[in-house]
Amino acid sequence: MINELVSGVLTGFSELLRPYLSELGLAMMASLLVIYGNDIMDLLKQQIGGLNFVLKLTLFIVFCAVGFGLLTSLVTPWLISLLAELDNLWLGLAVLGLFYLIGFLAKKRGVL
Repeated sequence: MINELVSGVLTGFSELLRPYLSELGLAMMASLLVIYGNDIMDLLKQQIGGLNFVLKLTLFIVFCAVGFGLLTSLVTPWLISLLAELDNLWLGLAVLGLFYLIGFLAKKRGVL
């Protein structure tokens, strides 16, 4: 009886989330970029530090626009497809778990 109730709640929650997997995946990816974006930019700064200002600025713009955009457009669909493969019993728990993991990483990095 309790197993059926828990199973029903988890399945219902997952059914509510399933139409929004694209938005949820993008939110997860954006959150990860907020958490780790400074580290990525610091690495870029180290690599291009000795170049002249115009070249540094150009590489910065290209990297931000193309690099972060490409990363987002490649990883987000992959994440969405992984989530879409999950059964409704597990999808809601996976989404909650991933957001808690992202929150934990943000806390650990001092973003929160």
